[in-house]
Amino acid sequence: MNLKTINIQNLLKIPGILLGFLLIVVFAVIVLVYTNYTKKSIDSVNDNPESVIPPVETGEQQNKEIQLQSISIKNAIYVEDLVYNWQNIVDIFAFNVNDSAISYGDSVNHSQVINKILTNPNKKFSKGSSDEILAQYGDVILDECKYYNLDWRLILAMVKQESAFVPDAVSHAGAYGFMQIMPKTGSMLEHQLQIEEHRSPKNNLIAGIYYYASLVGRYYGAGDTNKYKFALASYNAGSGHVEDAMTMAYYYHENYFDWDIVKEYMKLLAPGNDSIHVKVWNRNPPGGVFANWKEPYHYVDNIMYYWAQYKKLYPLPEDTQKSTKKKKKNKSK
Repeated sequence: MNLKTINIQNLLKIPGILLGFLLIVVFAVIVLVYTNYTKKSIDSVNDNPESVIPPVETGEQQNKEIQLQSISIKNAIYVEDLVYNWQNIVDIFAFNVNDSAISYGDSVNHSQVINKILTNPNKKFSKGSSDEILAQYGDVILDECKYYNLDWRLILAMVKQESAFVPDAVSHAGAYGFMQIMPKTGSMLEHQLQIEEHRSPKNNLIAGIYYYASLVGRYYGAGDTNKYKFALASYNAGSGHVEDAMTMAYYYHENYFDWDIVKEYMKLLAPGNDSIHVKVWNRNPPGGVFANWKEPYHYVDNIMYYWAQYKKLYPLPEDTQKSTKKKKKNKSK
């Protein structure tokens, strides 16, 4: 190989090196911009997020137009979509296209296609290891749910969502077990329930069901269905954030005991809504700004869907009685 051949090979490598360098520079700029934005926006969380903060009037109540899609947070929300909606990506890849009635030739955008896939009524529901957990821990689940007047199939839905029925599941944040109890919460529950630990499958279920039942009682005034939804959101995100969203709904003269209304206000707890926060509290929300609002937003919907499916898989006599009563009421109308 002569000198001329070596020089030509070296020259051919230059475009690739430059392209790689440019990609690294672009990525670094994106990371720095987003990091600076986050540092400016995210505030500290309230020391006691579980404290009760009832909706209160903070000034003159006027009809104000809420800008849900403000330009200042579009980029942040797009990045959050990529990070927090990773479950949707899994669902999409696991979805059997043959079961779908969607034609990809339709003139709809990508997000509409994704939404149709995820909400497709023909989508198959996987019950997971619900039979196995009922065989092993059914007595515990049924006894605890009977004591707290909860539907045990709702707890099945929570376990499916939280841990996929894995008894020793550990989240990146340190939540543990069937019910994904955080260490600090677990210590509190051990003291309240007078149990030695909360990590064994049985105690994890006992502690988690008790904790959820206490949250249902906290939102008892929201009425049937809504009290379960508010409790689910609080179980996932903490009652501080949930009650901040309720306060905002109250401020804007909307029903703060309706989860479908309140969940839309969860969005406004995100960084970048300082002007709205100042209007409501004259400062940041008591529970702190909430970048991860999408998680409880979808968490509640997922569990309510699973609960409905488990009701079909494990029907109870009272389900038939309820449906009969509804039919009679419709006839009377």
